[in-house]
Amino acid sequence: MLDAGVPFLGICLGLQALLEASEEAPRPAAWPLPGYGHALPRRLAHAAHGLERGRASRRCRLLDGLPANPISIRPHYYVPVSSVTAATCTYSVPYTAVLEAGNVFGVQFHPEKSGPWDCAS
Repeated sequence: MLDAGVPFLGICLGLQALLEASEEAPRPAAWPLPGYGHALPRRLAHAAHGLERGRASRRCRLLDGLPANPISIRPHYYVPVSSVTAATCTYSVPYTAVLEAGNVFGVQFHPEKSGPWDCAS
């Protein structure tokens, strides 16, 4: 299906499952993207509920038409910035909020829980 160019979106754990490996999804994907998902340190994960401003790091079809700094929920797991990163957030460390590799997309946050795109953080 992915080889046929069908768009694919991984959300939260779905983003982690697209990677070479992750503490949350330890088995590599059938078509792994570069990166490794890490759990936030316990002291940060406890406080990880909230909103962070995102920042596009390159043009991304998934973000076309959205404001320059969309909002995402702070994750309990994070993926360091890599060659497939399309947007980042920072919570203690910069992390991949959105990735894009061809027709494969991933978001670390839950779009349905992120609130209005124009809300203040």
